[in-house]
Amino acid sequence: MAVLKLADGGALHYDVTGPESAETIVFLHGFTMDSSQWDPQIEVFAEQYRCITYDLRGFGKSSDPTGTYDHIEDFAAILEHFELTEPHVVGLSLGGLVAHVFAARYPGRMASLTLVSPGARGFIWKERRPVEVALDYGKDHTIDETKAFWMGLPLFASLDNYPQAKADVARMLDDYSGWHFANYDHQAAYPPEPGPHTIDVPTLVIRGARDVQGYYDIAKVLADSIPNACLKTYEDCGHMLSLEQPDRLNRDLGAFLSVVSKEIAQKAKKKA
Repeated sequence: MAVLKLADGGALHYDVTGPESAETIVFLHGFTMDSSQWDPQIEVFAEQYRCITYDLRGFGKSSDPTGTYDHIEDFAAILEHFELTEPHVVGLSLGGLVAHVFAARYPGRMASLTLVSPGARGFIWKERRPVEVALDYGKDHTIDETKAFWMGLPLFASLDNYPQAKADVARMLDDYSGWHFANYDHQAAYPPEPGPHTIDVPTLVIRGARDVQGYYDIAKVLADSIPNACLKTYEDCGHMLSLEQPDRLNRDLGAFLSVVSKEIAQKAKKKA
């Protein structure tokens, strides 16, 4: 992995795979996970696309937070580093939140948006958000105890039907430093973000019917509020769709990107 050093002293570890001249996909992983979450996708899409993955701050090999920071601005730094003006962006859970907030905050900066089991700022949960449950548990328990508690939450229940996915999640969780379970996370506070209705790019939203209710509902809210968005539901999957049914997700993502790429080519041809 290579390292991008940030202006505030932080460091993001990233990987680039695939043809340098091809269209680019940037993948954003979920909470307690790392960029290897997307290995089943990189294996397929790197044949046709330049694929960029990175560990979000506080996860994987990237640096832990040392003060106030913002995942969205970290993502902006990645795009600036690679001089990307219109990449395809794919995010799962926390990564999905980062992706759609960025798309609303910085319109016109991506070619397409794919949200898998996404989180959302401002969504009112009927039950407690799984991350909040784990963070509260971590206040009175060790990092290892909290990791075990986190893995045992209903959020990951569907993994019992996907042994390889469960092993992959367990490996990433074992590698995770547990920083968020032992520290207060000083993410930057901003005025209310632009709403999803301001997102102006083709959007694919994918959810699992076996996910916890909050994430299941968020996907529908986002798909309904983003113009030109399509919602797909995988009936036999939960939260970790990229690992539970990678082949199906790869087919759906590939078909979506193919349509978007053709539309981009047609627009470019008309301008020429």
